[in-house]
Amino acid sequence: MKLPNLLDFDVSVDLWKIRPGVYIDLRPFPYGMAEEAYVYAPSLKEVYVAPKEELPSRIDGEEKLGLVLSNNVISSKFFLLSPDQDIREVAFRNFREDSAIDDFYIGDIGIERAYIVNSIDTASKRIIESQLPFIEPVIVRAIPASFAISCFIRSLFDLKSTYLIVECRAYEICLYSCAIVEGASVTLSSDVVKSNISNSLKEKIIFMNHKAGRFFKTDLISQVFVVSGERSVLPVEKITEIVSSSLKNIDKVEIKVVEEPFSAVKGAWLFEDEKK
Repeated sequence: MKLPNLLDFDVSVDLWKIRPGVYIDLRPFPYGMAEEAYVYAPSLKEVYVAPKEELPSRIDGEEKLGLVLSNNVISSKFFLLSPDQDIREVAFRNFREDSAIDDFYIGDIGIERAYIVNSIDTASKRIIESQLPFIEPVIVRAIPASFAISCFIRSLFDLKSTYLIVECRAYEICLYSCAIVEGASVTLSSDVVKSNISNSLKEKIIFMNHKAGRFFKTDLISQVFVVSGERSVLPVEKITEIVSSSLKNIDKVEIKVVEEPFSAVKGAWLFEDEKK
C-alpha cells in the first residue's frame, strides 16, 4: 500500500499486517447536518457520530486510521495476472504516478492471480486531507464503501454469485452491484440516486442487472440486500417494492432488509478481523 502525502510510513512496510486503531466513514452527511459530519468507530462495540472538530479528542490518541470512502472517490479495478506479471508494475501502468495505490490479493484462478487495485487520485487526496482535522495520525487503510458494506453483509448471510446492495441514506441511495470471486467480494459497478428517486432507482437497478450479466459475464443479480438506518430518503417498504419491480428474474431473487445505520464502518472492522 502506498498513500503519498497521506502516509508517513516507508513504502517497504507491509501495511496489510498493520491494523488501524480506528475507522472513519468519510462519506458526507446531508446538508443541514454539518455538525454531525463524520462517523467513526473506536471499537467493534461502539460507533459514534461526532462533529469534525471533536474527532481529535474523541479518538483518544489513536495514530493509525482506516478510511471508508465513497466509490466515486476511490477507484477500484480488478486484474487477472499471469505468473510473470508484477501487480505493482501493472497498477502503476494503469493509474497516474501521483495516485495513491493499494493492491489487494484475492486468490488464484487457474494459473492466474486475481487482484483488486484501489487508487485515490490527487484531487481526491486533497479532499480527504481537508476533511481530516488533524495531522499526526496516519492513514494505513482506505477502502471503498461497497467493499466495507459487503464485508458486513457477508457476516450475516451466505452470499451467492452476483448480488446487489441498496444502501439507504438520509439524502441518497447508493447502489453496489457485486460478485463473489474466489470467496472475496468484488464490486462490479456502483451508482448513486439523489433525485427523482422512485423512477431513477428502478432504471439504474435494471441497467446494473443487465450490465452484470452482459458486460461482466457474471450471473444476473440473485440476491438483494436493502441496508437502512433510522433515516432513509424513502420508506424501506417502498424501496423493496421498486427493487421487486425492477428485476426481471425476480422469482429467483432473494430480498433481505438489514437495519443497520453504520454497516460500512462495522464491515471495515469485520474485514480487519478476517485478515488477522
